[in-house]
Amino acid sequence: MDTNKKKKNVFVLGSLLVVALLVFSACVAPVTPGDPIEQAMQTLQAQATQDYYATAVAQLETAQATQTSVVVPDPTNINQIPTQGTAVPTAAVTIPANTAVPPTAIPPTATSVPPTPTPRPCLQFTFVADLSIPDGTRLNAGSGFTKTWRLQNSGSCKWDSGFDIVFSKGNQLGANAVYDIPHEVQPGSNIDISINMVAPSVNGKYRSDWLLKSSNGVTFGSGSDSKGTFWVSMESINGQGVIYNFAESICDARWTNGLRQSLKCPGDEKDVRNGYAVAKGNPIRENGGKENEIGLITRPNQEADGYIQGIYPAFTVKDGDKFRATIQCEGGSTGCDIKFELYYTPEGGTAKGLGQWHEVYDNNWNSVEVDLSSLAGQKVTFTLVVWNEGSTQNNRGLWLFPIIYRTK
Repeated sequence: MDTNKKKKNVFVLGSLLVVALLVFSACVAPVTPGDPIEQAMQTLQAQATQDYYATAVAQLETAQATQTSVVVPDPTNINQIPTQGTAVPTAAVTIPANTAVPPTAIPPTATSVPPTPTPRPCLQFTFVADLSIPDGTRLNAGSGFTKTWRLQNSGSCKWDSGFDIVFSKGNQLGANAVYDIPHEVQPGSNIDISINMVAPSVNGKYRSDWLLKSSNGVTFGSGSDSKGTFWVSMESINGQGVIYNFAESICDARWTNGLRQSLKCPGDEKDVRNGYAVAKGNPIRENGGKENEIGLITRPNQEADGYIQGIYPAFTVKDGDKFRATIQCEGGSTGCDIKFELYYTPEGGTAKGLGQWHEVYDNNWNSVEVDLSSLAGQKVTFTLVVWNEGSTQNNRGLWLFPIIYRTK
């Protein structure tokens, strides 16, 4: 409210007060000057006038204070309290800012998504049944048997006549490493596979694992990864057993080379100049396959007439004892051309030959067996020898599982 308006209001109130006093004076009876009653009346009149002015001024100040605190509505302020009835000081209420209320979250409805079907591989088989020689069958050592499996072509591709049955791991049990598949097999059809095998002469439990190979050279098996094998698991019984293993006893022998040098045992495969002898638990065959029987690797010194020989401790031979080994070049020995020899020396006598075998790197090997019955009752030393035959490169001879086997 502006200043001029305030002054006008005060003027109006003052005029009203003067009029009221005049009326009051007219209504009072006149008194004699100096009279005590007159003095008392004047005192009361003065007090009443003072109180009246005080009350009027207080009411005027209250009215002005009330008018200055009236809130004028602002249509642009959504937080302002509406002004109704008695004015309320603007500082009396604190209005929070307008806060948006988030909507209530509604969980999404789960939608069932069907699993993506696993595509069927092109090359895969499923084992159906053992048709002969169930797992754990016990067979007489050295006896022949025929193992037959039934397999299903569970892949999406046909097996044609170019497919093979291939040895994977374990013991070959006298079987070949590769066989042709008997006939074509359509997806979903079964096939019976038979392989002729021989129970090992040494007592024990054996297992032979096999896979299939496609006409374009892809090896495959069973299971989701097409790597599972099919196998025969059997036990040889009634054999007499191994009584001496030359590979396991490699450092019992005294090793020398064609230079008449003594060689340390086990040898150093990097010492190709002087030659070496080492034993390996899983040697590699000429065809690249890994064996599960121990082998003795013998390399002659690097001369045209080089050789390596190991002379073993004396051994008393009994009737029926046999020397056995599978001889070949070690896997990866391209150009290998060597000669294997076996000698015995009777106590107090001279060395005599028991056999010799020529080997080259051609992915083939020889299984040798020498009957020692003629030496029964004698105490002899056996000597294993390997010679260079023309070539001096990569001449690494492998005696696979060289043993004396007792049959009686």
